[in-house]
Amino acid sequence: MDGPVPVERELSQGRGVSVIPEGGTHIIPAGTCFGVRLRAPLNSLHLYLSDAVLRTVASECAVGDPSRLEVIPRFGDVDPALTHLLLAVRDVLADEHPANTCYVDHLAAAIAARLVRHHSNSLAAVPQTRNATARDIAPAIDFMLANLQRPITLADIAAVTSCGSVQLTRRFRQVLGKPPHQYLIQLRIEAASRLLTASRLPIAEIALECGFASQEHLTHLFRRAMGVTPAAFRRQSG
Repeated sequence: MDGPVPVERELSQGRGVSVIPEGGTHIIPAGTCFGVRLRAPLNSLHLYLSDAVLRTVASECAVGDPSRLEVIPRFGDVDPALTHLLLAVRDVLADEHPANTCYVDHLAAAIAARLVRHHSNSLAAVPQTRNATARDIAPAIDFMLANLQRPITLADIAAVTSCGSVQLTRRFRQVLGKPPHQYLIQLRIEAASRLLTASRLPIAEIALECGFASQEHLTHLFRRAMGVTPAAFRRQSG
């Protein structure tokens, strides 16, 4: 999270000292014996990606048997795209809203895809040439609408479309221009808008009815999308 700072490292390849810049990333495969000693104070973010997520994503976006995938150790390399995803994880952790479940799954899949494509021994699979259609994502949208009240994971949505999380995200981007978690937020805000206009339910109750963690969570996302708070929107709607 900051730097530069000298760091001593010990991996199977040997020992050494590197000056790690801000944004420097260490990638340590599971089961690897390693040691690190800092020569100055350093704030860092540690993320542990499950093997199941990694190999599920590999089965979608890489050639060959995903069980043979090997992540390549890195020490202090700078990968701006990976850093961006890691900082997004940090922001979600600070938010602490349970309604972020789908977004967390999206980030995990995106990080796994980055590792598979750029930091592993795999070969990238040839992308599908057929563009997705509204019919391809219709079951996912129906599932979201039927389950707005509860936390929904990316795996839940992918299961009803018979495709993996990476392919599902690609389809949503092709058809709607946004990933599933962003479209889910849109559906929840639209549902809240209808209840604010057509009912006298308290805003806190509307928030829970539409799958938001709290009234504050609804207010934050509603203002960002609509430009006004739920209370102001209700007054404007008469």
